[in-house]
Amino acid sequence: MSDVVADVKRGLCKMCWYASCGGAALSTFELAFGKKIARSVIARASAASDEFCEFEGEANLLVWCTWRLDDAAGPITSSDDTTANVVRSLKQLVGHNVVDVQVDLPGWDLHLEFTGGLRLHVFCDHVPGDPSWDGNWELFLSDKMIAIGVGSKCEIEPRSP
Repeated sequence: MSDVVADVKRGLCKMCWYASCGGAALSTFELAFGKKIARSVIARASAASDEFCEFEGEANLLVWCTWRLDDAAGPITSSDDTTANVVRSLKQLVGHNVVDVQVDLPGWDLHLEFTGGLRLHVFCDHVPGDPSWDGNWELFLSDKMIAIGVGSKCEIEPRSP
């Protein structure tokens, strides 16, 4: 698992240039990091910007589980907040670099520290039993997708460039 954690850290220690959140997906969100890579097929998502429809990030983080965003003074929003505050707060990450990534094993909770004192905490709360969703978070890199599922399940799938 140390190789996977290293891939996560390497993938996410970049600048966030896009945050997609709100709408029908509620508190689920996606962040794009690093270089802008032209998509082979242009995406057509009504809520996405033209830029995000044409480009994906060098790394893209999709979060399905419970999360919280803090600043230096404390919590500013979470997956349990109003849509308006979630959208406004997550968009604050755009333009900030991730300076530290922590992965808590075996549960795969994720903690990202950004410049500007922002900290994103992702809590993998989809556990065995009868979870509301079959995944917690996914990280898309140029060569692989890392999916953290129910419990401590980690799947790695190759991606074509």
